[in-house]
Amino acid sequence: MIIKLFAPIIISSLLFAACCNCGKINKTGSPEELQKKADSFVISKTGEEFFTKYIKADYDKTTQIKDGYLMVYSFSIPEREGINGEIRFSIDSLGNVQTNKEVVGIPDCLSTPGNCDFNISGDEVKNIARQAGLEEGIKDWEVDFVWSNDHKKYFWQIRATTSETKGTEFYRGSGKFMLIDPNNGTVIETKDWRVN
Repeated sequence: MIIKLFAPIIISSLLFAACCNCGKINKTGSPEELQKKADSFVISKTGEEFFTKYIKADYDKTTQIKDGYLMVYSFSIPEREGINGEIRFSIDSLGNVQTNKEVVGIPDCLSTPGNCDFNISGDEVKNIARQAGLEEGIKDWEVDFVWSNDHKKYFWQIRATTSETKGTEFYRGSGKFMLIDPNNGTVIETKDWRVN
């Protein structure tokens, strides 16, 4: 008797759960066709093999925005420590990339294959910086794998701190940072940084 009473409720719940994701592939409700178009845009820069091996859609960060979607992907080469980043760009409601908005983090492997070798490790980059004359500073260098909007590619960034003052409500510091190409070890630039 109880089974007969609850059976329709259980079946209805299961059907609803199965259908609520129809035509959707992520938590934001981005339709599958739009995801395919976004994937194709990334693949047009990286190539399909690189995309399949090292780039994954980040559904937790992909969000619906006023006129479309902010598409977010994670980029990581597991066998190379520290080589990871985030890809972000916006598409409209038809899946077209919004070129008037920032496109971040897509390595251009197809037009410049050398941009995607990532041969230089975080440890090797420290030796390169030392040989190029970067000051040791007053504490350990900060080494980060970063995207440069100016250069439209990834770099190792090494930040040396030469002065620092910390208070409860303020931070002051200065030093130098160096950008080094992660593919061939070339020092791209060295600049001062300052926080007042």
